Amino acid sequence: MNQVQFNANETLLVLRSNPSIFMSLGVEKLVNVDGRGLMMKVNGHHHKGRVLITLGWDDWYRVHILSQFGEVLDSYDGVIDDRIERIEEYEW
Repeated sequence: MNQVQFNANETLLVLRSNPSIFMSLGVEKLVNVDGRGLMMKVNGHHHKGRVLITLGWDDWYRVHILSQFGEVLDSYDGVIDDRIERIEEYEW
């Protein structure tokens, strides 16, 4: 998995740029993983547990949904909310 330089503080600024989405994730804990990613414990509608955010070679954020044992259950690019909390019926 090729990664570019990851900045946890910059990633947090991006995540917190939409406070309602960030709050809806129910983030309980944030951990900088050796400068390679940001791990969060979330309490979303679709996923409750750990999520790892990394930055790919193409400067796109990659979201990894993790099991309680740290195994990657799912990975996707783009919007973090899609598979953690987002409920289409709630959109305006």
